[in-house]
Amino acid sequence: MYKVQSHNLIRHLTITIILIISSLNINGQDSIEPKSTKNSISLDGATFKFIGTFSFNYERTIILSGHYKMLANAGIGGWYLTTISKWYSGPSIPLSLNNLVGSGNNYFETDLGIRYTSFSKQSDKGKSAFFPIFNLGYRYQRPNCKGLIFRSFIGLSGIGIGVGKAF
Repeated sequence: MYKVQSHNLIRHLTITIILIISSLNINGQDSIEPKSTKNSISLDGATFKFIGTFSFNYERTIILSGHYKMLANAGIGGWYLTTISKWYSGPSIPLSLNNLVGSGNNYFETDLGIRYTSFSKQSDKGKSAFFPIFNLGYRYQRPNCKGLIFRSFIGLSGIGIGVGKAF
């Protein structure tokens, strides 16, 4: 009688262990597709003659497929304007969508959005506080989206560069 019960117990225990192990999602080192990260931070700056912008940005991947990525970008930074005798500056907040097309380490990017700028009383002269963001450029980023990000771009803010880290 004990042999029959111990046999049934061993059989039930074996079946339970097999079901538990088979339900686990196990990823080995030889995964077919590398996992890509969704977040990055970067520091960007652009200048055109006597006008410039800079910002510390956070990006989040919202669309990822084959050779196309769309990233939502929000930042905090500033702007400056110099003349021969005066210097104007203030804070700014860029919000944009960054579209990347490419493969491997190399991407063509278009950055479209809006930048809120805060003017001082001396520099506002009735100007709008919102300016468009439109940049075209090159982006270096590893295929798994981890590590160093390098950007170079040209746009309405001038010629710019950026460096960052994806995580």
